[in-house]
Amino acid sequence: MADNPRAKLARTIFTQYQEHWGLLWRIMLPIAIIATVLEVVVFFQSVTRVEKYIDATFRENTYITVGNVNTIRGVHPTMSLPKNDASAEASEPAVSWGVLPIPYVTSTARDGSITWNWGINFRSFGEGPLILLLLTLCPLSLAVAQISRGSTPQASVSLTARDIWRQTGRKFLGVLGASLLFVLITDAGAYLHLAISWLAHAYRPIHESLSDLVLSQYLFGILGLLRCYLLVTLSLYNLCLILENTSIVGVFRRSHALVSGARLRFFGVYLLTGWIASVMTSVALGAVLLAFSVFIPDLAPVRDALSPLRFLTLFIGGDIEVVLPQLLSVPVTVAILVVKGLIATFLVPIWAILTTHLYFERLDATKEAV
Repeated sequence: MADNPRAKLARTIFTQYQEHWGLLWRIMLPIAIIATVLEVVVFFQSVTRVEKYIDATFRENTYITVGNVNTIRGVHPTMSLPKNDASAEASEPAVSWGVLPIPYVTSTARDGSITWNWGINFRSFGEGPLILLLLTLCPLSLAVAQISRGSTPQASVSLTARDIWRQTGRKFLGVLGASLLFVLITDAGAYLHLAISWLAHAYRPIHESLSDLVLSQYLFGILGLLRCYLLVTLSLYNLCLILENTSIVGVFRRSHALVSGARLRFFGVYLLTGWIASVMTSVALGAVLLAFSVFIPDLAPVRDALSPLRFLTLFIGGDIEVVLPQLLSVPVTVAILVVKGLIATFLVPIWAILTTHLYFERLDATKEAV
């Protein structure tokens, strides 16, 4: 019996990652360090912005800046009432759910300090400064391509991160420009949603029912589908750029041409991989937060939130969010952000290996069709 294509692809990803993880991590290391440092800097800048907003908006200092830890996002600052005032806003436990644009369930504790979420999360490279890891896709893909097809086994062993970056550096401006353009194009739906929302609010008095329709979850779902379409269609841009002699605009056209005819398969593979990556992120970060909470008193609420039953839900896509009574200390915050960066770095080679093998698969298929 022939192997299941998805099982064979998964086995290939696991094997190549296991055999060449040292090379792949050395390739990513410079960008990963820069992205993680920027992640820390951006966090403390956001703390300053939140505190300035509170000082400017709430003259009597009704709210304070506290830490919010999350098994997907790590840690970020947020606003909260002081503990002695929080009871004034306490309410019954809230549960909400929906099916559009994706199925989700949310349950929030009475005091709002603990929230449990479940949804079909799709995780790729992270958010904020960690998006810089996108720049490592081209050298990673080049390394995987040479290991898979471009070299003998003996030659692949002699590959070094310096050699890969030297070859990538010849197309540095193209890599930088294409990565930026990829982010801008795939986030077009978000910009469109902001523009439509602004127009809807501005013209609500003219046609309130139309405004409500425009701001509904249906529009959000449509824009979400648009983003998925663009992510799938342009997903091979890094291979087309690094392995073919094509312009920045041409790599997106080439990716579109290669994906055409197999778009649904690509979508299924990416959705499954993204969901697995999201689960891995949640479980790994949840385990680290739980371990930290044993030694760090400020994280004690995390230990209460991640009960054994709740922790098990992380393996099926659950996500736990805890609002702490205060901001965490600088060392603890930095440690959590570094762990978040390491998890994101660990996931990027999976995408590089996956897209490289899908690229060669489509390249062979188009050659056979001719």
